[in-house]
Amino acid sequence: MTIMQQMNLFNTSSEVAGFKLDYLEVWNWGTFDKKVYHMNLHGNNSLLTGANASGKSTLIDALLTLMVPLKRQRFYNQSSGVEKKGNRTEESYFFGNYGNQQQEGAASTTTLRLRDKGARSVLLASFCNVDKRVVTLFQVRYYTGEELKVLFGVARESLTIERDFSEFDLHGDWRKRLTKKYNTNETKRTIEFFDGPVAYGEKMITLFGMRSDKALTLFNQIVGVKVLDDLDSFIRTNMLEELPAEEKYQELKDNFQNLMEAKTNIDKVKEQIAQLEPINALTEELKEIDIRIVEMEQEKSVAAYWFAARTVDLCDKELVCCKSDLRKLEDRLKELKVQKGELEQEQMRLTVAIEKDEVGQQIHEIEKEINQRVRIRDNRKAKAEEYDKLAKLVKMEQSPDVEVFEINRATAKREKDALQVTIDR
Repeated sequence: MTIMQQMNLFNTSSEVAGFKLDYLEVWNWGTFDKKVYHMNLHGNNSLLTGANASGKSTLIDALLTLMVPLKRQRFYNQSSGVEKKGNRTEESYFFGNYGNQQQEGAASTTTLRLRDKGARSVLLASFCNVDKRVVTLFQVRYYTGEELKVLFGVARESLTIERDFSEFDLHGDWRKRLTKKYNTNETKRTIEFFDGPVAYGEKMITLFGMRSDKALTLFNQIVGVKVLDDLDSFIRTNMLEELPAEEKYQELKDNFQNLMEAKTNIDKVKEQIAQLEPINALTEELKEIDIRIVEMEQEKSVAAYWFAARTVDLCDKELVCCKSDLRKLEDRLKELKVQKGELEQEQMRLTVAIEKDEVGQQIHEIEKEINQRVRIRDNRKAKAEEYDKLAKLVKMEQSPDVEVFEINRATAKREKDALQVTIDR
């Protein structure tokens, strides 16, 4: 049996497709006995060839068993084209049935087997995609009493039978070892075990991004396709899910009516919003004004304290300047007092010197005469001012010279005499 690989079959690029089969491993499955059989496909389109009864259908059924876990959804030996398809089961693959033998003289036949109930069987397939994400499916089969047990598992990492399933035991210690080895992260487990096919299938559908389990049924049908008579019928039966058309129509109709009502309500609301926008704008403006008023009130209350603090600060600065000027003036006053004392001493010295000197005595006499004449001048000035007042009263010329004074004097005497005569009469 050989595997022929073609990289670009059907012009399919291996870099852009989804999950692809990387490798397939079987141990004690059908006629593949005792050792691990490994097929490396590396995600490429591959052609499986071989002679009759070489195990081609057995390997395909192994992959079908991993991909379609429910027995009612899969049929073995479809790819061989044999009409009688019920002669292969999970049990026959587990025991490795390879023929029948009739003993001499016996009416019944005996099934020839490669293994007994003490054996165990492991199927494993690893898939990967362009993002280097890995999904590994595995199933372990073993007998307990008369019942064939199946343990299902999914891992997000590449596993191999030889490395991870060689130390199998009925107590489940091998399962604990795998859990401890791969599930180091408690929040996201790398490997998961399932006791039934339903949960296993749901997990596989989720990881592969399938829409429903219809894909598994389709895979089972495609495996057995030899001649495709009616493509439309095949697609309708196996690829399309039957939908209730009448219910869908009624649902669409109801949804359309709901959408129309919603559109009407939306248009109504839009019109209401358009009418309320000016009010909303005024409301926002009033809110801003109120906020500004509050801010200004706060600023006003703070301004008094600010100006007071500013005044105190300026006064403190001015006080410092005044104190500095005062110190300078006091220093200057001290200097002037010293100079005054020195000048007074010099004056006293000069006075004494003048009094002792003859010229000084003459100067002293002159000063006395000057003072006397100043007193005479002041006396005459006072009399002149009094004369001007009296002259003003009698309407005579004020501040006269000698000639005018004599004329005024004669005039005053005549008027006095005339007035006396009038009085005497």
